[in-house]
Amino acid sequence: MIFRPAKVIWAVVCLVVMSGRGVQADDGAASPLTLQAALSVPLQQQYGVMGAEADVLGAKADQQEVQSWYDPTISVEGRLRYIQPSNAATDQNVKYDNALGISARQRLYDFGRQSLRADAAKSGVTGAQLQLFNVEQAQRLAILKAFFGVLLADQTYTVANERMAIVYVRFDKAKDRKELGMASDYDLAGLQREYEDVLLARAKADAERRISRRKLAELMGTPQQIPSKLVAPKLKALFARRPPGLDEAMKRALADDPGLQALHARYDAAEQSLRAARDHNAPTIYAQVNGDYYQRELGSRDPFRAGVYIDFPLYDGRLRDSKIGKAQADRMRLAAQIATREADMRDQVTNVLEMIDVYRKAAISRVKALENYSDLNFTRKQTLYQMEKATDLGDAMVEESAAQLERMRTTFALATYWAELASIQGQPIDSILTSSPSASAEPKK
Repeated sequence: MIFRPAKVIWAVVCLVVMSGRGVQADDGAASPLTLQAALSVPLQQQYGVMGAEADVLGAKADQQEVQSWYDPTISVEGRLRYIQPSNAATDQNVKYDNALGISARQRLYDFGRQSLRADAAKSGVTGAQLQLFNVEQAQRLAILKAFFGVLLADQTYTVANERMAIVYVRFDKAKDRKELGMASDYDLAGLQREYEDVLLARAKADAERRISRRKLAELMGTPQQIPSKLVAPKLKALFARRPPGLDEAMKRALADDPGLQALHARYDAAEQSLRAARDHNAPTIYAQVNGDYYQRELGSRDPFRAGVYIDFPLYDGRLRDSKIGKAQADRMRLAAQIATREADMRDQVTNVLEMIDVYRKAAISRVKALENYSDLNFTRKQTLYQMEKATDLGDAMVEESAAQLERMRTTFALATYWAELASIQGQPIDSILTSSPSASAEPKK
């Protein structure tokens, strides 16, 4: 890179004339934050992920409840009862009919109904786990966008700071010329208005630096640790990475999107629940053992009983119909959600691939044109300045910083689209940091 003393002078002016307040951070000595580190941060404390984890725990609890059908149940029953013996009683002196008993029951078979419920519960757990992964993918994608947002805010501030310095110098010189009678109040007012405009833009850019850092810290689940310095990732290889074909990408997204997989798992659970609801009135076979102690002995009272029983419900009102209706509604709702998600996937894949193509070609071509012009313009202004045909470099330095900002915007936009494609295909978001094996080198500027 060519050393440009004039640019150094202007940088010093930016710092001396009106220095920024700086960015609040947790620790100035902390290591700079990399994109890889931001994407690898644990998300257990992030509120969005915590909600999805709670759904997983709830689904597992439901599964455990269903599985408890196979567990034996043991109960103890006792009573303290005073009686007035009937005239037919053989012993008129017995006034108490106390008893204590224990019973154990084991369900043996329900003709497949419980198996359907178990399958539904298992599918429910799978769906909740897939949804958790989907939420984590969305959270990491949001972190990536916020990380880029901080870098863009910093560069936007740099542009605004340089522009403010230039306008300030012009305004200051105008005040000197007015004292010498070489400038009017009108000229000075115009420059002051321009200065106040750029000063406001700079203040907003400075505030955005802090706002963007706070947002990044919140998304990472570390609101008390606001990052001070960020390391810009090396993403140049993305311009050479060739996107997959539309049909291939569409097929893979519809097969591997974690959100869509979660809906399919929940649909399977609804299907199994519907089949179980239709078998609601199926009989249940169970074994039961009873041991009892009776203070009052009667011929019909046995101290011990064991047997196998069958329970065959004949009529339960409209309970079975209501369970079937609820299960059908759940299945229909999930079918609609799946169709909606698939339509969104097709739209998103098409949009992502189109935008990847735009930023790989037209957008980067525009950036190179801006950079070429800013370099030539700076060289031209520098030559005029050295020949004393110009009093300053004007906006040449600002245009260079603005061109750098446009390159960052283009690069980060392309990286974001690649990350979105990775997300809907169930791949790690940080796959954008690795070069594609089939990628060729980026053409030279």
